[in-house]
Amino acid sequence: MNVNRRFNSIARRISRSWQWKRLWQIFWLNLLALAAVLAAYLYAQETAVTGAFAGWHMARALTLDGGLSGMAALRSLVYTFTYEGVDHVVALEGFVDLTCRFGGPLIAFEGGCWVLSFLGGSRRARKLLKPLDRMAQAAQRLTDESSARRSAERDQAQRLYGGGVDEAKFHDLENAIGQIDIDGRLSTGDKDLQGLESAINDLLDRMQAAYRQQAQFVSDASHELRTPIAVIQGYVKMLDRWGKDDEKVLEESIAAIKTETGHMKTLVEQLLFLARGDSGRQQLNPEPMDLAALMDEVLDEYRMIDPTHEWRRGGMSPAPATADPALIKQAARVLVDNAMRYTPEGGSIRLSAGTADGHSFLEVQDGGIGIDEKDVPHMFDRFFRADPARARQSGGTGLGLSIARWIVERHGGHFEVLSRPGIGTRIRVVLPASGGQEGD
Repeated sequence: MNVNRRFNSIARRISRSWQWKRLWQIFWLNLLALAAVLAAYLYAQETAVTGAFAGWHMARALTLDGGLSGMAALRSLVYTFTYEGVDHVVALEGFVDLTCRFGGPLIAFEGGCWVLSFLGGSRRARKLLKPLDRMAQAAQRLTDESSARRSAERDQAQRLYGGGVDEAKFHDLENAIGQIDIDGRLSTGDKDLQGLESAINDLLDRMQAAYRQQAQFVSDASHELRTPIAVIQGYVKMLDRWGKDDEKVLEESIAAIKTETGHMKTLVEQLLFLARGDSGRQQLNPEPMDLAALMDEVLDEYRMIDPTHEWRRGGMSPAPATADPALIKQAARVLVDNAMRYTPEGGSIRLSAGTADGHSFLEVQDGGIGIDEKDVPHMFDRFFRADPARARQSGGTGLGLSIARWIVERHGGHFEVLSRPGIGTRIRVVLPASGGQEGD
């Protein structure tokens, strides 16, 4: 009985909500229809005088007698327009009378239909919701039957084994879970629960790894921001004490502050990019593109901005892919910036693109300091630096390759890295030739 009463109450609420929304729709539709009819009537009055629409620049006005109210004010409505220096006045009394004559019965008819629909809405809502109600009742019956069956099985187990064996196991499991912490592991010593223990311990391991990664990320980010802030603070204190009177110190301080603020700006922008990526808010706009054409653009850009290195054009054959051009170019620039940063002046950097084994690729090869083999698996980790002091001096943040990895993996691609200390590094980005980007 209570179930039926609740079902009827839900149906009435749904019906009322829908009917009130429908009433507002009728109101706005009538208002739009009235505006359209009025515009058509005024257009006809203008063209009767001008012969054609005279354009939007012509002076027009709608006025009514402010001393009247109600229908009398509406019937005093006057439309005025100026054409070739002559004012033309159109009284709208006839239009208002005609609208009231035909609009009144129409509104009354709509109102009557709405009232009838409102009164019968609950019955229609109940009819539409009836299948859902039957499904809910069937699910409830299955739940009751399942509970009864489990109760019967539990009673039978107690009769067979002389006590609440299953109950004890679950109490042991509850106690074990209650005693573990984030760094602990679950152990009950019961062979029957080993599968559940293993699943829970795997979950705890993933939680611990995520927690440590987050803590390390926050620590590294804080360290990266603390260094430029300390530098800026030191120069500000020096300027405040005596540096503002020394032109050389003043210029040095301004240059240092500009450099450190630029470093912080880059770091914050990279942190925001990774945060948007981790939260799924970084959008991809994939479209057909050629990686070879993109690498040619990057090569031309760096030849212009960095004449201290020898920029070489490697093999450039068509490399079709379906990807976000802006993000792929950002990843390519990260690789080129790294190559430029760790290649001595006069060293060569080669850019290539093409296809291999059914995939498209872009490639950056430098003649720089190289990377130790043990560091290669970690080079894309956030804030990882094989040589922190050298990276800091060169202006790196330790996030560029992490951003490149996010972009490439988001497009369904991967990296191939070949590096030898003292010889150089070759990094290849491999993407599916047909696109293969993941959905958002």
